[in-house]
Amino acid sequence: MSLSKIRRTLLPIAVMALVGGCLGCAVRSPRSIYQLSKIDSEYFLLSPDAGSTSGDHQTIRIRRPRDIANENKMPARDCSIKGPWFSLYSDAGNSSFWIAETPSTSASQKSAGTIEMKDQWQSFERALYGLQQRRCFASLREYLSVRQRIAESVSAPAADTLFYRYGYGPGGYVDLTPGMQLQIERDFFGPHTPEQPPLTNYRGTTVTYYKVSGDAGSGTKLMFLKTEKRSIGATTPEVDTSDVSLATEFAAAPRLRLFLEDLEVSGGDKSPAMLIGAPIAEDLNDATQAIESDPRLSCEALLRWHVTCAFFPGVVTVSPMLQIVVNGSPTYVPIGSRLWAVIPQTSNAHGPAVMRTLRVRRWFDNKAVDLRFAPNTDDISQLFLFGGDRITWSRTAAAKR
Repeated sequence: MSLSKIRRTLLPIAVMALVGGCLGCAVRSPRSIYQLSKIDSEYFLLSPDAGSTSGDHQTIRIRRPRDIANENKMPARDCSIKGPWFSLYSDAGNSSFWIAETPSTSASQKSAGTIEMKDQWQSFERALYGLQQRRCFASLREYLSVRQRIAESVSAPAADTLFYRYGYGPGGYVDLTPGMQLQIERDFFGPHTPEQPPLTNYRGTTVTYYKVSGDAGSGTKLMFLKTEKRSIGATTPEVDTSDVSLATEFAAAPRLRLFLEDLEVSGGDKSPAMLIGAPIAEDLNDATQAIESDPRLSCEALLRWHVTCAFFPGVVTVSPMLQIVVNGSPTYVPIGSRLWAVIPQTSNAHGPAVMRTLRVRRWFDNKAVDLRFAPNTDDISQLFLFGGDRITWSRTAAAKR
């Protein structure tokens, strides 16, 4: 994944609102909208917290569970994180709230590049898990809720938004979360002669589907759904047993991370997709660091980190699928899909009607808020879809798609 440099430019938040998405939109109060803004040729997605900016930071307050609030006290141990870009600490005046700080858009612009900011986020995630280990949170549910709320607040380059929400970025992996599907598409080929390329004589494909279920308390689980077979001629491909046994193999691993097929450091050969799972995030992160240091590690070599592991060799594509709702109909799209991929082609006569009525709502702090953007193909091409997004446009235009 290529990473673009962020230009060193300062623009007030009012200017960002004016040059951003919806033409004629006024500056909104915090917690009202997401907004795509083009600033000095770079696209940024401003969170609803962008209005709570003070200098280089956005500051947000996160309510704690009622039982903690009623006690009106925090644990005596140190339960704070102070980093250059990401911080978390108790509200000194009201222990019913956490205070979190994330980078403002101007801070992202002034940074040397997005890699540094992403490194800082990963360090913050590790520190946040450390607070969970020290029992600074009332429950695992509170820890995961705080982490999600902070991730939702980040105003970042549009190209990096999937990294903060799903871990999809420099490491080439995706954290599987409830509501996703996992799709394994495996192609089969028959015998070939020495003069033929290996991928000739195509025989068929199997597609295996899993539901990713669970919640903040129990963690993530895989549930086998079905396998489809697509054959050419009289030969039907046999289902690979490893593709249909993942739910059983990973039953005791409530933290799941999928490494996508990628290029190895040397040799130019593609390393196959790999799924790892662990009971706790610490083991998952330790194994991740080992894989990033040596992408050729085998599952056997990862046993020392107490992880469950599965490789997907062969001609196979393993895709995390996000559930979205398009004109009222739930559907799944591969992670990394952009908004333009699910709307009608806008080059025909009905294009203006679609663009004029196109609306996106995205989950933020447990409710759906508008995502504003300029109604043109350039802006639409910058927007990655998130799980839970609700996309609508004119029913008349939809009927003529």
